[in-house]
Amino acid sequence: MASPIPSTPDPIPPTPEAANEQGPPKFSKRQFLVGAVAGGCVVQSAQWIAASLDPTEGVHRSFAQSGEDLIVNHIFVSLRLVVRSYLDIGAWEPIKSNNTYWFYRNGARGVLVEPNPDLTARLRDARPKDTVLPVGIGVSSEKEADYYRTTEPSWNTFDKETADTYSKVSGGKITVKEVIKVPLMNINDVFTQNFNGEAPDYISLDVEGFEVPILKSINFEKLRPKVICVETLVGGTTKQKLESVELLTSKGYVLRGATFPNSILVDGKLL
Repeated sequence: MASPIPSTPDPIPPTPEAANEQGPPKFSKRQFLVGAVAGGCVVQSAQWIAASLDPTEGVHRSFAQSGEDLIVNHIFVSLRLVVRSYLDIGAWEPIKSNNTYWFYRNGARGVLVEPNPDLTARLRDARPKDTVLPVGIGVSSEKEADYYRTTEPSWNTFDKETADTYSKVSGGKITVKEVIKVPLMNINDVFTQNFNGEAPDYISLDVEGFEVPILKSINFEKLRPKVICVETLVGGTTKQKLESVELLTSKGYVLRGATFPNSILVDGKLL
């Protein structure tokens, strides 16, 4: 992970988001794989540039796991838009391998949802201008849920089925060490209480197998984030889980970037 360096926002003012509406695009596994290759090329190109140029020349350094923050920023710049707000569900660390810290450093503000109680203070200390919610995102009337804490904290999950696979896919190296109760909050309540009932510009979603239920709970007729970055890697494997991408394409989003662990989709109405 590159060392953090200050960077300045791209000086491109936002413009009206008027665009021709498109119907939900057709989606195929082939299209997904092509997008993944393209996304990987973007990330590799950024790494080559950063390695070959003096960092004081204005080259941006990524804080995300695989350069997702730079890809998302490029999408916004290409659309002549600016990220002013974000919702980071499964924020994990406040800086390292974080998909929203680059935007925080560039003046955007948002909400960090992280159910791991060991990270609450760290997130608040490193990002005091963000709102930190030490909860999980619920999709029912339940007020709390079992949270599976593992020997590799980045694999913690609310999804029992996913947790049950960890020992097998890791050869016994990663196991569930305890199950605790964690409070839940509906994502629509997060929008209401923190974004004035509107969708943030950008959503990052990394919840170890619970992506689809959360996305299904969003009313995309009224709440349309401009860009969504969603984890599509099956933990502990090289396999992809495409259900969340298929769901978003059915809601009018278009796959426009990907890395090894994540897929990045844009509201088709903006293209």
